[in-house]
Amino acid sequence: MRSKNFKALRFAVVLALIMSLFSITSFAGYWEQDYYGDWYYVNDYGYYATNQWVGNYYLGSDGVMLVNSWTPDGYWVGYDGKWDGQPSRYASNYYGSGSSSSYVTTSGTYYGCLYDSGYGIAHLYSVSVGSDVLTVTGTLDYYPGDNWENTTQMSYGTYQFKLTGQTRYGEGTDEGFYAMSKSDFINSTGPVLYITVANGVATELCYGA
Repeated sequence: MRSKNFKALRFAVVLALIMSLFSITSFAGYWEQDYYGDWYYVNDYGYYATNQWVGNYYLGSDGVMLVNSWTPDGYWVGYDGKWDGQPSRYASNYYGSGSSSSYVTTSGTYYGCLYDSGYGIAHLYSVSVGSDVLTVTGTLDYYPGDNWENTTQMSYGTYQFKLTGQTRYGEGTDEGFYAMSKSDFINSTGPVLYITVANGVATELCYGA
C-alpha cells in the first residue's frame, strides 16, 4: 500500500514539474522601433537592453540604439547604427605607426604640404577622400586647439580621419573660409591641407596657404 502511494506521489510531482515548465512564458529577443524612429532591443526576458552590444549594434543607457557616434568603449557606429568594423579608438593614438586600421581621433588641427612649396612643414604624398573617411599618407604637423605654437610633427605613415555628413569642405585664404561642396573639394587642390578634428571626427577639411 505504501509502495502504491509513493509511486502515485512521485508521479504527481513529476507531472506538476512538467506543467510548470509549460506555463513559463518564453521570450526571444527582437528589435523594436518607436514612433520617432529610434530602435530598441527587447531581450530574452522581455526587457529593453541597455549599455550593451547586440551583434554589431550598441544600446545606450536609455535603451536607444546609438547612431553616427562613438560607443563608450571607443567604436564608431554609422548612420544605420552598425559598427564600421574598425578597432576601438582607444586602441592607439595619433602618435602611433599611422596604421590605416585605426582613426585619428585626438581633437586639434592637422596639416601638411601637398607638394614642395617651400613652406618647410610636413609633406603629404597622397590624399584620398572617400564616402566616410579621409586617408592621407606622409607626415603631418599637429597642434591642439588654436595653439599653433605647440606644433608637433607626427611620424611618416598612413592616417585615416572619420568623415560625416556634417564635415565642412572649403578653401582658406587671408579673407576667410570659403565653403565648397565635397565633390568640388575632391576635384580641387591647394598647397596645404588642414584637417580639424573634434569629438573624434574631422569637422573641417580646408585647402589653404
